[in-house]
Amino acid sequence: MRTFIIGDIHGCYRELSDLVEKFGPTDKDQIYSVGDVINRGPDSGRCIKLLRDLKAKVVMGNHEHWYLNSFPFTKKTKLNENFRKLEIEDHLRWMYDLPYFIETEKFIVVHAGFDPRKRIEENEKDTLVSLRMLEDLDRPWFEEYKGRKHIYFGHWGKLGLYYGQNVTGLDTGCVYGKQLSGLIVEENKLIQVKAKKAYCPIS
Repeated sequence: MRTFIIGDIHGCYRELSDLVEKFGPTDKDQIYSVGDVINRGPDSGRCIKLLRDLKAKVVMGNHEHWYLNSFPFTKKTKLNENFRKLEIEDHLRWMYDLPYFIETEKFIVVHAGFDPRKRIEENEKDTLVSLRMLEDLDRPWFEEYKGRKHIYFGHWGKLGLYYGQNVTGLDTGCVYGKQLSGLIVEENKLIQVKAKKAYCPIS
């Protein structure tokens, strides 16, 4: 069995399909996603369907979190207009069931990060999908992490691919025209595909 963890997808279906093909999953392999499967890119619905067909384990990203908090998009905002255009209501139940982190015997998958001065389950949901910096220390959250389990996270496109002390950041900015990345954990092997185009400016 191989474990394959994919960085932020943001609706980039062609890139996701190419990445999965390069990985070549078998029935014995397990795919994980760090979240932000949806929004900004061109085809959120097909990305969700592919991951569901692959029985991938997906954690809640901030875009899924915002989508659910905004649904049914009654307020007239630019974000709600974007969400409405995604046409992914058929996957609403699937999104509601996404965990905010997944912990195994050897590693943890979380979208953004957590304050490691607390247990991960003691962190607020908003923290798990949005944290980058520990504001009181003015440093990235992972610089305070001293745990034994490896943390795989996304959410930080400007940071890009990041290897730290027991942490790996996998958001390599595909939707911004860069790359989509996945890591085979047992082999410590990185697989990447180039973005077909820049779908939106980096934020």
